[in-house]
Amino acid sequence: MTVGALVAMASLAGMVGKAHAGWSCPAGPFGHPVPPGAQITHLDNALPRDAFNQNGNLNANVEGPVWLGGSLYVSEFGQGANPPPSRVLQITGDTPGVVFSATAGTNGLATDAAGKLYGASHKVGGIVRFGAAGEEPTVIVASYQGQRFNSPNDLAFRSDGTLYFTDPTWQAPSPPPQAKTRVYRVAPGSHKALVVDANRSQPNGITLSPDEKTLYLSSLDGLYKYAVAADGSVGPAKRFASQIGGADGMVVDCAGNLYVTSTDVIVLNPSGKEIDRLPMPAGAGSVTNVAFGGAKRKTLFITAMGQGNGRGVFKVDLKVPGMPY
Repeated sequence: MTVGALVAMASLAGMVGKAHAGWSCPAGPFGHPVPPGAQITHLDNALPRDAFNQNGNLNANVEGPVWLGGSLYVSEFGQGANPPPSRVLQITGDTPGVVFSATAGTNGLATDAAGKLYGASHKVGGIVRFGAAGEEPTVIVASYQGQRFNSPNDLAFRSDGTLYFTDPTWQAPSPPPQAKTRVYRVAPGSHKALVVDANRSQPNGITLSPDEKTLYLSSLDGLYKYAVAADGSVGPAKRFASQIGGADGMVVDCAGNLYVTSTDVIVLNPSGKEIDRLPMPAGAGSVTNVAFGGAKRKTLFITAMGQGNGRGVFKVDLKVPGMPY
């Protein structure tokens, strides 16, 4: 493992702001987030083996981890034409995951400050909110200029309810309903999508800094950041960590470090400098997303697409707590 320079010891003053389901970052200071010898392990029981995933042999995607109420939720893709089927699984402890929503059609998952579970649904081409297990989700927003979105991929909530989400064409119908791949914002209480950025190629992962003043975005053309104003609007895109391209999902810890899924999980400090790297086990599939969970929010859960033990859910214990998606 490559060990980067130590993160400057700093308190959380000025950083707190992002709260999820009653949880917020503890006070610092925080040191280097990755302990020496940290190793990622596969959660063998995370995905139930059944007809949906060909008894565990399907070569397909696992995405969107989010920690909520003591459980990890993920989207598991099935086989089929675009948009492909997908379901939401609830994973608690070391017991096999159970089906929370059998026909969700989601990719990224998230939770708001009130503890409600949301998904970026390529099935309906919009953002949905889940209720109890097995219930049909409620559509929050599903169109722009009269057309459904392409294939909403990832989403992030500010503590006031402002929603940000990405809309590439990875799981879109053919032809794609929208002429461009865009990043959108939805104001609290609104069902109208406003364009954040229409100039990114296949926008993908999206997340907020702990103080909610910076929005991070991964896309095929690189990693970007945006200044977030008090009303939730954002400034122009600025290149962030130019050495990383084609990244997928992301998450931040309470020190403001950004964990980016690429071939491995790359840890960047708030200035965009790589300070560590978490190598995936040999044979692991393509890394798709990351989320913090566990009792102290110091376990990093990682999802990967692939086949057999090369796909599914992985984890590693770290030293700094982080956000649940």
